[in-house]
Amino acid sequence: MVTQAQAFMWVAAAILGAAAQQAQGSGSLPSPAATAVSAQLVGGWSLQSRVTTTAAGQVLVDPGLSKLPQGILIYDAYGHVAAQLSRPGRTVEMLGDECRKAMEVKGTNDTAQTILGYDAYFGSYTVDEKRGIVTHKLDSALFPGDIGKSIIRHFTIAGDVLTIRFATTLGDGTPVTRTLVWSRMK
Repeated sequence: MVTQAQAFMWVAAAILGAAAQQAQGSGSLPSPAATAVSAQLVGGWSLQSRVTTTAAGQVLVDPGLSKLPQGILIYDAYGHVAAQLSRPGRTVEMLGDECRKAMEVKGTNDTAQTILGYDAYFGSYTVDEKRGIVTHKLDSALFPGDIGKSIIRHFTIAGDVLTIRFATTLGDGTPVTRTLVWSRMK
């Protein structure tokens, strides 16, 4: 029996493989990351928590992805990234209403969009070690409006824990900060 985590890994590996083949075909595959901080990012990461906080400190639950979505984030040594987040408890019965709502989504420039309780993208990444920033350049994404975006993430790594923080806005324009804590998959 295949676990959900294994399925996520297989899908993410397939996406990264396709991205790597595409980059090799175009002759644009970057050289392996050479720095210590960049090297620490390389690998698979499993989402442990995702918290959305207002400027006043109020913690909000994301209606699209829930209080604690399942998630996987993969960085390879050649500068490729793939991310997938999924709301637990998704069912086929939810699709009708959510598809109608998804058609009304207006993308924002500061974050990828969730569709039907799922968010996924892949592309390339660069690291600004001095500023503690990793930038994801989205080559493809579940929400077509996200393709081509560069999304900036502040990060820290402590052992096998990766913490990513970024400012974004809710659908109504409310500014919030998202903090995602990931653990290294072994």
